Amino acid sequence: MVALLAVVAGCARKRPGAANPHHAVACVGCHRGGPTPSGRAGVPDLACSARGCHPSGGPDTAHIAMVTFRHSAHPMSAHRTVPCAACHTHEAGSTVLRADRSTCFLCHFPQLSSPRDAGCATCHPQPRHTSTTSQGVSLSHAMLQQARVPCTRCHYRVVEGDTTVAVARCAACHKAKPPARLPPADSAHAKHPELSCRSCHSPISHRVVAMSGSIDLQCLDCHASRHRRAMPADTSRAAKCADCHAGVHAEQQRLMLGLMPGEELSPSLMFMGGVTCRSCHVSPDAPQPRPGASLKPTATVCIGCHGSAWKGVLARWDRGYQRRRGWIDAYLRTAESALGAGAPAPALVQLAEARGLMAFVQRAKPAHNLGAADQVMRQALRLAGGAYQRAGRTPPPPPELGPVVRAGSCFACHYGIEEAPTGRDSATGRINTHADHLFKAYLPCDACHAAGAAPPGIPDSLWIDTASATGGPRNRAFLKR
Repeated sequence: MVALLAVVAGCARKRPGAANPHHAVACVGCHRGGPTPSGRAGVPDLACSARGCHPSGGPDTAHIAMVTFRHSAHPMSAHRTVPCAACHTHEAGSTVLRADRSTCFLCHFPQLSSPRDAGCATCHPQPRHTSTTSQGVSLSHAMLQQARVPCTRCHYRVVEGDTTVAVARCAACHKAKPPARLPPADSAHAKHPELSCRSCHSPISHRVVAMSGSIDLQCLDCHASRHRRAMPADTSRAAKCADCHAGVHAEQQRLMLGLMPGEELSPSLMFMGGVTCRSCHVSPDAPQPRPGASLKPTATVCIGCHGSAWKGVLARWDRGYQRRRGWIDAYLRTAESALGAGAPAPALVQLAEARGLMAFVQRAKPAHNLGAADQVMRQALRLAGGAYQRAGRTPPPPPELGPVVRAGSCFACHYGIEEAPTGRDSATGRINTHADHLFKAYLPCDACHAAGAAPPGIPDSLWIDTASATGGPRNRAFLKR
């Protein structure tokens, strides 16, 4: 027995001491507990505090990855602490004793499996790194945090595995009389303080398992797996779509995220609501996409989520954008003609920037983020006005684009409403449109439309309360289409 202990005591001393602070400690100095599934004796807390090694249970605080926590009294429940061996393990042989991060995931599984902003911030308090989307768009996590984009909007699945323990695992130690069923968790943990968590539990992985399709576009989610044209003969079997089609949807992705030059991040309401590319561009009852076919949004998808009131809204959005695009394009052409090629270089640069912004909006399609597209178009007008000033000339009045598109505003949904009639003018008999109110009288929507629900039997879209505009006696009228 003495000889055996001498051999065991010497095994630790044979390990290289440079990377192993326990190189002078005999195996039996720590392994004093009962048997474990690995065949080694367990390590009770007493072994760590004995001989003055860690008399106070280690440092008061510890730091793992991006987390700083109370180490000396790490709570497992309200009544006891986590045993040392639960977290600090080493594989057989000469591997160094380390804190096993998979143990953290086992205990904090509820927060990982149902993450919320507050839960993520526990370990990732101030993310500052910049990552790249599938389309090559740089995305700053600091900007996302400032815009209050929840972590789960992009990382909606961050855990693999679960905390289930198979009763068959007990037989590794309890060979003589394996239990028929598992004891309650608190009881099992209390009876096995010298075991590591991995002795019973399978490892849990905490990583980004699945990303939002708006960030990580997968070509085959929408496009056919084969080409309309034959693939080149030298194409590798391992080739990916992005090897040839790099950044195809970068503009759309940038607009959806609200990554506008010189502006604060302003993600679209659709992105914040969890809408992905496939949500709008692939109808649920559509057949498989054809090779080379262009996917276009369909209004039936809007109705499927928002109801029949949204019939025609997508088409009106597009007409509203095309109308404004025509006004801005005419304003830019006038500026280019008036200033000419002999204008100062800074003026020409600003005009070129304005053209570039409008080209970006056209490629990105404003419906992906009406608010951000509206900002870009207004910025193009400001640049054109600045070009006049840099050339020493007074800019002509820019075209009126209507109310600014902001989240929660009427125009965020009723974009392009200027084309809709408001009824027949009682004085002139002329059929008016919303354009008269928006572009001539500059009336806000609530100048006519009452807040709150319409009276019974009256559709909300037809309810008008003129008292909010005149301040006089409450007079209710109904819109005649």
